[in-house]
Amino acid sequence: MKMQFKIFVLLLVATIFIAGQAGAQMNDLDIIHSETKDITDADGTVSVRVDWLRRPGEMALTITYNGYLTQEGMANFFIEMNGQTRDFMTLKQEMKNRAQRLRILSFHPTRRVKGVNRLMELPENTVVDSLLFRNAPYYKQFGELNIAIKFFIHGRWDGDGNNNNENFLFSFVSPVTDMPQFHF
Repeated sequence: MKMQFKIFVLLLVATIFIAGQAGAQMNDLDIIHSETKDITDADGTVSVRVDWLRRPGEMALTITYNGYLTQEGMANFFIEMNGQTRDFMTLKQEMKNRAQRLRILSFHPTRRVKGVNRLMELPENTVVDSLLFRNAPYYKQFGELNIAIKFFIHGRWDGDGNNNNENFLFSFVSPVTDMPQFHF
């Protein structure tokens, strides 16, 4: 009787441990909060969406550009996030209305394949750039997330026509206030 009870307890603990690990793997890309802001000027609309992901400290940024540069191919852009500047990136997806989109992840997600963690294959319109998110505050206590973007292609620039054609400026405040004790 004691042996059966010990085996039952061991099986229960093993099942809970395996389910917990599998659940943790599945939830990394779950969005716990999302916020979108748009700027529209005479040349079109720029939309920026920030997703705070279930994995603590990780975020995703989606940029959608629908301006006059879409007539000339896939637009490039300079981006700065809280002082961290990327030389330039290129939008990767063209939508039905000719708008262009790029999703940037702060980490490369993994999935379990036959008991081994493997990097997930990302969609064509998604890139990983952990350096861009270096100064991005995940928690509300650490301040605002300020993003500046300016688009260009073939020597032509598109900035915020409402603001002397300067950078498009977006500001977000994280809704996440409770800091977990263990990140992973």
